Amino acid sequence: MSIQITGHQWKWKYDYLDEGIGFFSNLAPSSREVIEGDPRSVENYLLEVDEPLVVPVDTRIRFLITANDVIHAWWVPDLGWKQDAIPGFVNDAWTEISEPGIYRGQCAELCGKDHGFMPIEVHAVSQADYRAWVTERQEAAAALLASADREWSQNELMERGKKIYDTTCIACHQANGQGMPPVFPAIAGSPVATGPIDQHMELVLNGVPGSAMQAFGPQLSDVDVAAVMTYQRNAFGNDTGDLIQPSDVKDAR
Repeated sequence: MSIQITGHQWKWKYDYLDEGIGFFSNLAPSSREVIEGDPRSVENYLLEVDEPLVVPVDTRIRFLITANDVIHAWWVPDLGWKQDAIPGFVNDAWTEISEPGIYRGQCAELCGKDHGFMPIEVHAVSQADYRAWVTERQEAAAALLASADREWSQNELMERGKKIYDTTCIACHQANGQGMPPVFPAIAGSPVATGPIDQHMELVLNGVPGSAMQAFGPQLSDVDVAAVMTYQRNAFGNDTGDLIQPSDVKDAR
């Protein structure tokens, strides 16, 4: 089987070329929530993700490794190799895992501000469990696509939007929405998050060239863009009352 691995600042994207499955893998928020400033209070500190790479045991797997922005490096020590992820190039590597389990790694190339927050988590499972996982992912993707055509309530959008914010936006804009000005502006009271919706959506979808603000249009679904925009416009004291529907995002792309 073949899996494409793409490094992004600061996350990994996995595309299962034989299964039609693709998703981003981010640092799990729970993996950085230390108690009283002590990293030892968190098991596997900075090494757990929200979406692990799931692979079957006793299967030869080819990894096609590249990057979207800067040079990264995909490294899981137990697999016995490290491979650079370089924009415009595709490197490859092979593995075959015989023992089920969780294998952890990290980005091994200094890639920017959040280099230390790009863990890798590989779950090796039985052939039967892998097939069940593939079916579950395919069904979930189909359900998400179908849900983009319905009207979402504010509670639904806010709940999903907070999850997207906590994995996608929090590193730069902070949990309280205050950001780290002037490099990372605040969401709280932001003229973007409280101003015209079309300008806010343009920023989220297409980013700001030459800045740390990435284009999230290729990374997030219509549902997720709608949810995180709704959350930003109604959290941190913004309270605009605006609801962004997935259909609005679809029309704006």
